[in-house]
Amino acid sequence: MGMSVFGVYGKMRSQSHTAIQSSGEKERGIALVASLLLVVVVGIVGATVLETTSTEIKISGNYREAVQNFYAAEAGIAEGQARLRGMQESGSGLIGDPVVGYNPRWSAYILTSSTWAPGEDPGYSTLDTNFIPTLASQTSTIIQPNSLQSSLTYWVKIKHKTEYDAEQAGHRSGTPHYVDGDGSLSMHNAANVGNAVYYGYPTAEAEVPTQFTSPASGTSFPVELLRAVGGSTRNETTIQVELVHPPGPNPIGALYALGPVTLTGLSGIISGDDRCGVVPGIPPVYTRAPASTTGTLTFSGVPPPVQGPVEIGLSGNIGELRPGSMVIMSDQMNQNFGSPTAYLTLYSDTSNPGNPGGLIIRNGIGYGILLVEGDLTLEGTFTWNGLILITGHLLLKGEGKGIEIRGAIWAGQVTDLTGIFDIQFDSCQVKASLLAQPLKVRSWKEEF
Repeated sequence: MGMSVFGVYGKMRSQSHTAIQSSGEKERGIALVASLLLVVVVGIVGATVLETTSTEIKISGNYREAVQNFYAAEAGIAEGQARLRGMQESGSGLIGDPVVGYNPRWSAYILTSSTWAPGEDPGYSTLDTNFIPTLASQTSTIIQPNSLQSSLTYWVKIKHKTEYDAEQAGHRSGTPHYVDGDGSLSMHNAANVGNAVYYGYPTAEAEVPTQFTSPASGTSFPVELLRAVGGSTRNETTIQVELVHPPGPNPIGALYALGPVTLTGLSGIISGDDRCGVVPGIPPVYTRAPASTTGTLTFSGVPPPVQGPVEIGLSGNIGELRPGSMVIMSDQMNQNFGSPTAYLTLYSDTSNPGNPGGLIIRNGIGYGILLVEGDLTLEGTFTWNGLILITGHLLLKGEGKGIEIRGAIWAGQVTDLTGIFDIQFDSCQVKASLLAQPLKVRSWKEEF
C-alpha cells in the first residue's frame, strides 16, 4: 500500500534534519579553519611587530651611540683646540712643539684612557715624536690619561701639517695648496715628510696670509692637524680638522703707519732688530706716507726707515683679532692688563660710546693685543708687551721712563710730542700675543 501522508512528512523531516546537521558541521569546519587562519595571521603580524620593534630599538640604540660618539669626537677637537693656545709654562695645560723652529715630525696625543694602544691610530709612525704631554712634561711618552676631563671617551692626535700631508690632499706645482718656498719641488713620502707648512706671510711685504713653507718661519705658526676619535672601537666616530693660529698683520716694521709719522728726537729709540733674537731684522719704521723727525733719534734694523707701497688693512685685522677680547669703554689710568703668563686682548671702539678725543691710557703695563678703532693716546710711563693696532691717530706723550713697546705697532697715523719712547720689535712678544688667540678652523671632515 502506498505511504501515508504522515509517513511521507516524517521522512521529509528526517531528511531535512540530516541536511541541517550536515550544514552545521560544514559551518563549524569553516569557522575552525577561519579561526586557525586568523591565529596564524595574528601570529605573523605579532612576530613582525616584535621584529620591527626590536630592529627599531637596535637602530635607535645605534643612532644614540653614534650621536654620543660624534659629540665625544667633537669634544676631543675642542680640547685639542683649547690646549694649542696659552703660555708655555709648566702646568698651563698647553700642548705645543717644544722645538724652536718647529719639528715637522712633532706629534702629540690627548688620551682619556690608559688602555689606548698605538695600533688604534692608522697614521702612527715611530719616526714621529708621539708625545703624550702632561702638566709637568711636554715630552712625556708614557701612555696615560692626560685629558683635562674624564667624563667622555676619546683620543686626539695633534701634528703639524707637512708637505707630505698637503701632497696627499692634492698639492702639486700646477695645483698648489701652499706657497712652496723651500726651493724643492720633489715629492715626499711617509719617511720623508718635508717641511712643516705655516700659515702667515711668505714674504716680507705680503699683505694677505696664506699657507707656505720656507727655511725661516718668522712670527708664523705651523698649520695644525687634529684627528679625534670618539667612543668605542665597535662604533667609533672620527673627525679631522685643520686649524691655524691667527697670524695678525704682517710685521713689516717695528712701527708701521698708513699715514704720516712725526717723531720728536729727545730720547726716542725705534729698533727693528729682533729683541728675541729669532727673526732677522726688519725696518724700524715702515710708512706709506712721508715721515718727519726733529732732533736726534736712534734707529736700528734692516733696512733703515722705509717709505713703501704695502697697505695693511687695519680694520680687517682688528676684526680678525677681536673675538673674545675685553672691551674698554672709557679712559684707563694706572691700570695693569694681563701678566707675563696670561696674555689678553683689549678692544676699544672710540665711536661707541662717542669719544671725540679717542682712548687715553696713562701709566701702567700690559701684555697681549691692544685693538683700537679710532684714536689712541699713550701718556706717562706706559709699557706694552705684544701687538698694538690703531685705525686712527696714535699720539705718544711719554713722561719719566716714557712709552715702551716690546712687540710691534700698526697705526693709521703716528705723532710723538715728547720724544720719550722706546719701541723695539720683539717676535717672542708678538707670538705670545697671537698664541693666546683662539685657533680658527680651516677645514673639517668626518671620516667614515
